[in-house]
Amino acid sequence: MVSLFILGLSVTGLVRFGISQWRAIWIAAANQPLSDSLQLAAGIDAATIGAGDFGSLLHLCNELSPELKKSSPWLKEVTVYYRAVAKLEQVFRVTLPSISAWAMGEMQICSRYAAVVLDQSLSMNLDRQLAERAS
Repeated sequence: MVSLFILGLSVTGLVRFGISQWRAIWIAAANQPLSDSLQLAAGIDAATIGAGDFGSLLHLCNELSPELKKSSPWLKEVTVYYRAVAKLEQVFRVTLPSISAWAMGEMQICSRYAAVVLDQSLSMNLDRQLAERAS
């Protein structure tokens, strides 16, 4: 019985560590600076990216780089996380404003991550085009 309890605690700790590590990776990526080319292409100012911009940024990702969802690390997972947190925000908007505020912050980080992924993809595509012209 004690060994099962220890196993349960160990698995719980490992799962919590995995989730924390995953969040740290994509939050660090979301804090990368955005280029001016993204601001011109998307029409979104980097400083004003909000929680509600995730859908439009994801749509822009699909338009400009259709292969991005397959090739980008964590974009699918962040999309699932965004949708789950958005539902949480809707449920607790009136009853628990503190959870709603936390959810809005998480959604903003997800939007920022999508903007960074799109920016990196646009930069790589531009570099490829310039390299093709040079050779």
